[in-house]
Amino acid sequence: MDTENDFLESFDLERFWYVLKRSKFWMIGFVIFTTALAYVYVRYTKPVYNSESIIKLEFESEANVLGIADVVNNQERNEISGEIELIKSKLFLSRVVEAAKIDVSYHVYGRYLTDERYRNSPFIVSYKIHNPNYYDIPFDIQFGAEDSFSLSYQVNGRTVEKDYSFAEEIKTENFNLLVERTSYFNPEDDSKYFFIISSKDALINSLQTNLQVLPENFNAKTIKISFSDFNKYKARDLVDLIDSLYLDYTKEVKNLAIEQKIEFLNEQIESTEAKLSQYENYFEQFTIQNRTTNLNDDLNRTIEQLAALDSQRYQLRKNVGDLKVIRKQVSEKGAIAVNPLLLEQLPKMLGESITEYSELQQQRELKLSSYNESSYVIEQLDIQLEKSKNLLEELLDSYDQSLSDRVSQVVRRRNLLESNLTQMPSMGTEYGKNRRLYDIQEEFMLTLQTSKMELEITRAGTVTKNVILSPASLPQSSVKPQKALIMGAAFMIGVIISVVFLLIRYLAHNKVAGVRELEKLVNVPVLGAIPHYKNESLNHTSLVVKRDSKSSLSEALRTIRTNMDFIHSKEGSKSISVTSTISGEGKTFVAANLGAIMAMTGQKVCVVDIDMRKPKVHLAFGAASGSDGVSTILSGKSTVKGSVQKTEIERLDFVSAGPTPPNPSELLLQPEFIELLSTLKKSYDVVILDTPPVGLVTDGRLVMKHCDIQLYIVRADYSKRSFVKVLNDLKATGQFSSMTTILNSIDSTPGYGYGYGYGYGYYTEDESSKAKKVASSIKNLF
Repeated sequence: MDTENDFLESFDLERFWYVLKRSKFWMIGFVIFTTALAYVYVRYTKPVYNSESIIKLEFESEANVLGIADVVNNQERNEISGEIELIKSKLFLSRVVEAAKIDVSYHVYGRYLTDERYRNSPFIVSYKIHNPNYYDIPFDIQFGAEDSFSLSYQVNGRTVEKDYSFAEEIKTENFNLLVERTSYFNPEDDSKYFFIISSKDALINSLQTNLQVLPENFNAKTIKISFSDFNKYKARDLVDLIDSLYLDYTKEVKNLAIEQKIEFLNEQIESTEAKLSQYENYFEQFTIQNRTTNLNDDLNRTIEQLAALDSQRYQLRKNVGDLKVIRKQVSEKGAIAVNPLLLEQLPKMLGESITEYSELQQQRELKLSSYNESSYVIEQLDIQLEKSKNLLEELLDSYDQSLSDRVSQVVRRRNLLESNLTQMPSMGTEYGKNRRLYDIQEEFMLTLQTSKMELEITRAGTVTKNVILSPASLPQSSVKPQKALIMGAAFMIGVIISVVFLLIRYLAHNKVAGVRELEKLVNVPVLGAIPHYKNESLNHTSLVVKRDSKSSLSEALRTIRTNMDFIHSKEGSKSISVTSTISGEGKTFVAANLGAIMAMTGQKVCVVDIDMRKPKVHLAFGAASGSDGVSTILSGKSTVKGSVQKTEIERLDFVSAGPTPPNPSELLLQPEFIELLSTLKKSYDVVILDTPPVGLVTDGRLVMKHCDIQLYIVRADYSKRSFVKVLNDLKATGQFSSMTTILNSIDSTPGYGYGYGYGYGYYTEDESSKAKKVASSIKNLF
């Protein structure tokens, strides 16, 4: 509170309004300048549009079945984060770039900016780039007469320009181009266009820069996809394409295991078809050559037995081969594609182990689309896979040994039967063997086709659970630049700068500005304030009251004259010293014009120029300095009567300073100065002494001691506040009992502190009433 009270007490409202008035044009200029800068920025900045869509995600988790809420929430958050990173990845965005077909962008030059002609370009470009350096550079096009155009581009700092025709292939060693017109082509269009062939990396980087994917609501499992671009239609189309490709991609991931099974079945079907074709060719040739296929009963029985053994051996060997395929797939750490029929033939434990291992592998492949190899989820799956793999390898080894033993038994039995057929026609044996193998392959072929059909039906019925809740929107207004915000901020910045500027000027203002401020600073009476003379420009001190005796300046001097009568009310002649702190504060101006005002009332007045170092009184009266003056009187070279000069105003005389002596201070210390002052007081009612500035030399103080009234001049907006200390110090010495001060050259503009307490409302009160007010104030001060 004390600090606030100190500040309020030290705050000078009069000085503040004075500085505000002087700074108002600067303050308005700051506001106009910042607002104009903001307008230029808004006017010449390309608007950016933003299109958005919202997608709801669905995830399947075993934790849902177990009812573990915390695990479900954490897993869903991880899944959402993984999907967001997937959409922003270069792998996914490369698909977007390929599908969007935005590798060639078309633009038109404006007066200050360029505009992309998305989907409405007057021409299209087909290209083949041989030199990668020609990607991502502008090719300028200017339409010419009829079907011609001019193509120009920069190469190694030089411009290449040449005329071509539409639909004419442009062939160079670096590229091939074909420029064709579209339905938007206008022959009268004289605008200049350019197109850019963007590289895939540049397009992906541009998409990553302008694409933003953020979680909209974790609880609802929704994400927001937004894209920013200078063209609102392009932004909308790209968001719509990203949504569609993302849904297709999730469907592809879901069908990955099915696709692998179908691929395996296709390979088996192709191999089986080739074998069946060979057998069919054999049977056709056998029938043509032997014209029969009938064998005797013994041969049939033997063949039946051999067929059974061959079938068993084939099945066993096939199972062995299948085991090798399974071993190979296990060693490659990939998903195991096994014929469902084979699983049914395998031991239950082995089949379950294969199914479990395959499901874990598929689950790991699916998770890799959302998680890194080093993530916790993948590491846990790898541990489970390792355990399942070890168990599966043990079961495979056991079952392989069992199959090998059975194959050996079948081989031994078959060899025994074949030894009994040595007498049978080898031709019939070969035919029967091929017939058996054909039947087996035919049955196997039917099984493969059935399995493939079932998988394709499953694939066709796969749908993604992700849903587009809000499709890509067409932005109606730009998101950048925000015109109202920028203009408002610029206005506020201008206001802040203006206020700061005002405060700095207020704090830096160390000059006396008004009467009230002067009253607070001095310990002597303030006789009044003299307004600034604005009627004409004065190059030097001049007498102005005669030319404009009814002006506010003349009225101010009359009021000061009246106030002095109350300070020195004794009868007889009186002497008045006029001084200041430094040169330029208007002491000579006040002395000359105050003397003129007094002379106009009938008093005899003499103005004496005591400032022998820098005399100016003679300039005020339009006379030459002369050879006689104060310096010659004090040095005994001339008389007082011979040195007095008349002025154009009756009863007003003056004594100039005379030639500048080398020792003005010593002259003033001589008795001749007191004699000079005494002589003048005998001849004149008022003697006004224009003394040197007391802040520079001591001459003024020597003179002031011998005067009845000491006037100290302070000039508004010129005299520093520190100058007042000289005045207060003089008063503190006790040598100057009639010390007073006048504020000179004050701004008399309405609203400022010219309405001093003694009143300058002339023409409304006579001088006597004003004098009474002044007298009461001065008596209180003394």
